[in-house]
Amino acid sequence: MADTVERKYGLGDFFAGFMGNIGSLILVNIMFCIPLAAFTALLWLISCGENINIFLVFLLIPFMSPFFAGVVNVCRKVSADKKARPIKDFFGGIKNNWKFFLVNSVLLYILSVSIWAVSNYFSRQAGGFAAIVFLIIMIASSALFVFIDLSAIVMAVSVELSFAEIIRNSIIMVMSGFANHLKTMLSLIFTASVVYSIVVLTGEPVISLIILGAIVVLLLPVTVIYIIVYNSYQTVEKLVIKPYQKQESEKIRDRIEKENDEKLTVEELEPLAKGDPEEYVFLNGKTVKRKNIIKMIEVRKNRPDM
Repeated sequence: MADTVERKYGLGDFFAGFMGNIGSLILVNIMFCIPLAAFTALLWLISCGENINIFLVFLLIPFMSPFFAGVVNVCRKVSADKKARPIKDFFGGIKNNWKFFLVNSVLLYILSVSIWAVSNYFSRQAGGFAAIVFLIIMIASSALFVFIDLSAIVMAVSVELSFAEIIRNSIIMVMSGFANHLKTMLSLIFTASVVYSIVVLTGEPVISLIILGAIVVLLLPVTVIYIIVYNSYQTVEKLVIKPYQKQESEKIRDRIEKENDEKLTVEELEPLAKGDPEEYVFLNGKTVKRKNIIKMIEVRKNRPDM
């Protein structure tokens, strides 16, 4: 595929990355489904096989958050057109990002429970203008949170920023990345429709359950996450990753230049110091005024070890 600078994001690039790493993605999906199955079985045991409390069901969100971080990290590598190492990147994503994803999952848990509680409440009420306004506010707030989160989870595994910096940048990206977020929503709706159609068209409940289980275990979670990460990565790369990499490169360059300057002795600097102090001369590939070189000589002469 093309280099990142010349890269053309689109359906072709999306499927090239997905199919080119299909083995790694399936392996990661299976690793993700192992704890998912364990937590689901635990919840079933707690409920004794009967209807389980919805608040316990939503606990899957914080329970699965560390493993979600692992899948996001692998999908970020694929979206960045880099070779994914499924096991190493999966557990590396967990190790380096579990705190952020845990905090994020707690907020998502609160949001999910709130939406369910509000929806359940309004389904039992006659309605009214105040109820409709409150419901609209709830839906708008939820959409805003989701759009912020779409960028935040990708940023968390891509650059070293504080939680506050990630959220601040993600808020900015709600509008700048709106087109990509919209593509994510439409793609997820399409994916859900395809899965639903495959399951329903079989006709037999047992066969449908087997097919759905196979889809979930092999591909569904990682496909959903890859769709989210691929679309969000485009905005994060442009507005955060590239400026961050440029800033880090400049820091490294400045450090190397400083180290090279400090290696020069007084004897090596003195020939460059002769002449007009306001004139520019070359020093380690850059131009500096002679008066700055004179200061460097004075500093070296005043050092105890010089």
